Amino acid sequence: MPEPAVTCVVPTHDRPELLPRALRSVLAQTRPPDSVIVVDDTGSAGPVVAEFDGRVRYVRSWSSTAGASRNLGAARAGTPLLAFLDDDDTWHPTFLDRCVAELAESTVDFAAAWTWRCRAGHRRPGGSLPPAAVPADWLHRNPGLTGSNFVVRAEAFGRLGGFDAALPVNSDLDLFVRALDLGLRYAVVPERLVVQYRNLSSRGPRRASGLAGYRHKYRDRLTVGQRRFLRREQYLALRFPDQPHRRRLAYALLGWLNATPRQCVDVVWHRLNGTALHSD
Repeated sequence: MPEPAVTCVVPTHDRPELLPRALRSVLAQTRPPDSVIVVDDTGSAGPVVAEFDGRVRYVRSWSSTAGASRNLGAARAGTPLLAFLDDDDTWHPTFLDRCVAELAESTVDFAAAWTWRCRAGHRRPGGSLPPAAVPADWLHRNPGLTGSNFVVRAEAFGRLGGFDAALPVNSDLDLFVRALDLGLRYAVVPERLVVQYRNLSSRGPRRASGLAGYRHKYRDRLTVGQRRFLRREQYLALRFPDQPHRRRLAYALLGWLNATPRQCVDVVWHRLNGTALHSD
């Protein structure tokens, strides 16, 4: 029995220098996607897509979030399976092969692989999605489902209503929580088949606002500890370089006040060892 067709949707936001790397990884799959759609919300990706000689479809979007762009691409796909890849990430050549095989051989709704995180040329293990998860445990922190490492049945994606287009950050975590709430089932490919590059700063007012929006959405379900975790992430996001020095110091203090003892120890350990902790 042939495997179901799959479309890869790549949302892009004014990063034409990074997009070719992502697309090359898609086209180098041992199990190639049946179609590839780039959804561009700034109009900067047209010349890049044109270089791929018709192998990639271009869709212009005026959306304001990656989630909205992913939803638009999914609506244009028309295949039983959907995969997503952020424009600054890459797939290992066997990513689609392994995830699509899991879906073809079982009745789960989506399959996800483990990831690497790469920053400044240094690679370390990223998310390792557990084989079973309870929504209440992961309302505050993503256990390993990103916008780049899963393949989902289009029917299940439709039942979810897609990504929450109002969330500029944590839309992947939100999708995972809603999937578990809906009773969707998933399979894990326990191999690191996706590289997430963190070359750009994760701090700024947009991220801080997005974290506040996410916290508000789940305000009735979050524990005290989970609220503290998200507040700390928000204060870290507000310590971006353009902030006045006094504000940065104030947000640093608020971040420490909302940190757990373990987080404080981790920060000190990384500083003593010459490495930095970043909020992703």
